[in-house]
Amino acid sequence: MSGTEPWAKLTRHDDGSLAARLPLLDHCLDVGAALDAILPVWQPSLEEAAGRPLTSQDIARLIVLAALHDMGKANRGFQARIDPAVKQTVGHTGPVAALLRHSGLRQGPAARALFELLMGWGADQHLAAVMAHHGRPLAEFHTDAGKHSDSWTRHVTHWMPQGQDDPAIAVVHLIDTLRARWPLAWEAGPKLPDAPRFVALFAGLVTLADWLGSDTKRFPVEGPYGADRDTWRGEQAREAAVARGFTPFGTPPAPFEALFGNAPYPFQAEAAAADLGPVALIEAETGSGKTEAALWRWVEMRRRGEVDGLFFALPTRSAAVQLHARVNRAIKALWGEDAPPAVLAVPGYLRAGDAKGQALPGYEVRWDRGEPGGAEDRRWAAERANRFLAARVAVGTIDQALLAALPVRHALFRASALARSLLVVDEVHASDAYMTSLLERLLDQHVAVGGRALLLSATLGAAARARLLKTPVAPLTEAEALPYPALSGIGSPPRAAMASGGTPKHVRIETAGLIADPDAIAQRAVEAARAGAAVLVVRNSVAGAVAVAQAVAALAPELAFRVNDVATLHHGRFAATDRQLLDEAVEKAFGKTRQAGGRVLVGTQTLEQSLDIDADFLITDLAPMDVLLQRIGRLHRHAREDRGAFGRAQVLVLRPEERDLTPWLDRGRRERHGLGNVYPNLLHLEATLRLLEERPDIAIPRDNRLLVERALHPEALAPIQQEGGAAWINHGNALAGGVVADGQRASGVALDLSLPFNQLVFPDDMADVTTRLGARDLLLDLDPPLAGAFGGQVTRIALPGWMAGSTASGAPVERLDDRRFRFGGRDYRYDQWGLRTDGG
Repeated sequence: MSGTEPWAKLTRHDDGSLAARLPLLDHCLDVGAALDAILPVWQPSLEEAAGRPLTSQDIARLIVLAALHDMGKANRGFQARIDPAVKQTVGHTGPVAALLRHSGLRQGPAARALFELLMGWGADQHLAAVMAHHGRPLAEFHTDAGKHSDSWTRHVTHWMPQGQDDPAIAVVHLIDTLRARWPLAWEAGPKLPDAPRFVALFAGLVTLADWLGSDTKRFPVEGPYGADRDTWRGEQAREAAVARGFTPFGTPPAPFEALFGNAPYPFQAEAAAADLGPVALIEAETGSGKTEAALWRWVEMRRRGEVDGLFFALPTRSAAVQLHARVNRAIKALWGEDAPPAVLAVPGYLRAGDAKGQALPGYEVRWDRGEPGGAEDRRWAAERANRFLAARVAVGTIDQALLAALPVRHALFRASALARSLLVVDEVHASDAYMTSLLERLLDQHVAVGGRALLLSATLGAAARARLLKTPVAPLTEAEALPYPALSGIGSPPRAAMASGGTPKHVRIETAGLIADPDAIAQRAVEAARAGAAVLVVRNSVAGAVAVAQAVAALAPELAFRVNDVATLHHGRFAATDRQLLDEAVEKAFGKTRQAGGRVLVGTQTLEQSLDIDADFLITDLAPMDVLLQRIGRLHRHAREDRGAFGRAQVLVLRPEERDLTPWLDRGRRERHGLGNVYPNLLHLEATLRLLEERPDIAIPRDNRLLVERALHPEALAPIQQEGGAAWINHGNALAGGVVADGQRASGVALDLSLPFNQLVFPDDMADVTTRLGARDLLLDLDPPLAGAFGGQVTRIALPGWMAGSTASGAPVERLDDRRFRFGGRDYRYDQWGLRTDGG
């Protein structure tokens, strides 16, 4: 390339001297070719959002607009960055606004050529979307930028001609080259679709195309350049798109049995029905095979051409880690060696298919399998959390999907990547109005661009079902009478669906006032284990779980759950390397093939969701009925002949020593055990406790619907509120206000993609929102490493956002000793009981 031609990317030698520079024109053409390669997979979504089919001219125009994404790099300030001594950093997206808005610059040939394009194609909103390719809409292109000129005037000087040097001439040259390459785009024809959701979807795809076209392994900075690059650019883009799963991919004609090794239950086959609407719902008891039903629905929808990808969203990391292996096995059974690798969409893990990765400096990843033929390309989406949803198949946590509905960086990319997929949301229930409102917004925007969703629940109440499926709330008597198990969807009322066909699971329930006595809880667990039971203790808080686990280890070390002979428990605050060992040990000790004999496993909500656990006796803190039924689903999950005295499932529900829950209405109470904080609705808890006292013997699935509705339905809660007097009436009113406020708060912060693109605003600080979502966990690199909980070393650990407080992710980590580190002025300890504040 010539010394005066603008550059887009540089490489340097170790001493900082220039090694190579990629011409701006070549890079823009690379990204245009990348969008051209990936558009066929997303064309149905674009057409759904546009409200009409896309013509060849539409597609040519979209490609040209994407190729213009980096035209701002021609500005003088950006080009000066070739000199390493230049300290001022000048960008390349915002400066384009100055070229179009400044009274003098807009008279130049570059601005005139751009205006011809924008006006002729109706592409003003689309250009704003293109300039947002780094992950967020720009203030310079907001509708108010004309009133607040300070957003773009700072860029003007970088475009002003100086003698014979006019940076904008490079933009003219770029447009002329694109006109010659895609002449159809400039021919007379209807304007581009400008529906807001279409423009937002296009914005996310430009980000994907930019990432694809900026891969220096595929599109090297070192050349070739110009005509020599033209000969293979399109081939490189197509190969990369194929390797990363961005091109059409057929579905083999395999039966259900080939995927899962057994014939389907009736409801699993019926779950693939085409008449369940854009959002479908499967309600069936825990352990009935909803996961297989969801996967089969996806396979059949792929065959019908309704979806391409799959994102399986779960409530916890541990559930996602375990389900990932099951999904990977199923798709390998379907596609064999050609199967797309199922990405584990959990930050801190690097897993794609059967391959595991190791993070290296400079955002590089070393995979344990270095097969030739683009294997690393196939794992591309697994290497960064913001890429997870671009995988053809991914299993992760619900927060990864919900981030697509919030105004945070790369939300538009996430939403666009997800548009081609069936979104499966597992373990849906109604406990959190904030999360439910965000899920509603996500589903609305997903369906609006042709996406499809499937909700799975064992315990969804009428009110939550009505919100998610857009129907009126059924009265209590009607809600109780609805079939269960059931299939339903938007526009499709609930219909009976036969699940496993086995006999009902009869459960005996006892309540006891032991919630504040870890030693007494441990005693009851050990007694049952000594009688031969596999005992599960599920507590509402990590602190409560640790107290009981330590008491069990002291009382009966031979019965305490262990990993590598280290007594421990199960919750969400273990490093990824230890979490893998922990999950494997849980599956061995409490899974389908567990050996007979007594043992005690203590944990938190991580044990109630999606883990394939089979226990004989459950001890659990009081929780809302829908949550309790999830926990009860861990009992007698598989047929066994060695349960002895626990041949009938048994549950001990822990409540406060005093039966009256009124004192727990006091927000100032310190020792809460999840009552009123983890589960803030004490009306739900009181209704649940009354039901358990009235009905100590239940049968699943026969009683699921009745139990959930009588504990959660608004009509069932009203009498409890009135009977309790002023304190309970006030609590109910506060809850109602809080539910409304949470819903409004969620709606207020959520993305509204019905707005024109130039009205979208992404606030600078969304820390509170992402922390509440659980998506602000900080990944801390530990050098030197800490001692692992079960041997080995821990080089990286996730610190929950609420524990980190306002500390930024870049703050230094100070190792204090083998077990402790300091971060943000706070000391933390990591050992067999997990991560906690030192002394906590």
